[in-house]
Amino acid sequence: MSISVGSQDGFSLTSCFVPPADFVSVYRCTKVSFKHTRRGPCSHTPNSGKQIVVANQPSIEPAMKTKHPTKRRVVVTGMGVETPIGRNPDEYYNNLLEGVSGISDIEAFDCSNYPTRIAGEIKNFTTDGMVKPKLSKRLDKFMLYMLTAGKKALADGGMTEDGMEEIDKTRCGVLIGSGMGGMQIVSDAIEALRVSYKKMTPFCVPFSSTNIGSSLLAIDLGWMGPTYSISTACATSNFCILNAANHIIDGDARILQDMMLCGGSESVVTPLGVGGFVACKALSERNNDPTKASRPWDSGRDGFVMGEGAGVLLLEELEHAKKRGANIYAEILGGSFSSDAYHMTQPHPEGKQHKCTSYICPTYEQD
Repeated sequence: MSISVGSQDGFSLTSCFVPPADFVSVYRCTKVSFKHTRRGPCSHTPNSGKQIVVANQPSIEPAMKTKHPTKRRVVVTGMGVETPIGRNPDEYYNNLLEGVSGISDIEAFDCSNYPTRIAGEIKNFTTDGMVKPKLSKRLDKFMLYMLTAGKKALADGGMTEDGMEEIDKTRCGVLIGSGMGGMQIVSDAIEALRVSYKKMTPFCVPFSSTNIGSSLLAIDLGWMGPTYSISTACATSNFCILNAANHIIDGDARILQDMMLCGGSESVVTPLGVGGFVACKALSERNNDPTKASRPWDSGRDGFVMGEGAGVLLLEELEHAKKRGANIYAEILGGSFSSDAYHMTQPHPEGKQHKCTSYICPTYEQD
């Protein structure tokens, strides 16, 4: 992933996966452009005027300036996270700046006979009462992370119980994805099936799908707008964010949304998940130095490091946000999807991909 930050133009977030030197992996690329707003400071964004370049990206031609015909603008009004290095955006971001690593020995299961025994695990996770205890025991962790991060984004966006009653819930949706879904649920079902199909839980099919987290969150909130998920490997969250923004900008069948919860969640630090990537020879085996094992741009890298967590944004139509007095972190200008159409897992050796010029980002004068 690369982040480019500018004092005037905001920033763009590009997601892709760079494999270890001896491994090939899924390569998808998405680009989402953000613009800082003057309506409210964002304590979670890097200092303006600086650039962070972590990967060579194909040149992108400057977008043509135009105004979107709908004139509906999308802003970020809330953020929620569940990560190994922080359970709120401030803690998470400050730890990133300080170089704190969330990678350590795997504790979720006995991996003593695995060549890789490290991962970015969330230790001592609790739902803090945001998920009913009975449901919490049944759900895969990727769903729990999604539910808690989503509710934290709402709280961060100032959505109180009274505020929830004042919004039109038919114009609010949830689009939070997952690359792998309920892998632990599937693994447990396979083990039960070895004994008998009668031992399988009736929840194994619905709880293993990637969209179940979005559905459960929408049911909990009573939001009746678009509710689904997108699964595109490492680019999942970017796809979800941009599609959620488009639901607000353009709508679907002329039904425009006022608010969308969007992002991604993952939890595959399981025997099946780790074992599968080990079989691909994809994971770092730097077990004796876990905090320095993740080094994707290093010529001496030996693989990537698995992690788990969730990140959710509350997107909102600008006038809707201003009307309720919401704090505005940033504005989403737009984005585009592309691929290199080269190989199922191997990136193009020359780094070629379709230039992201099919989408013309709207430009607006600052209020």
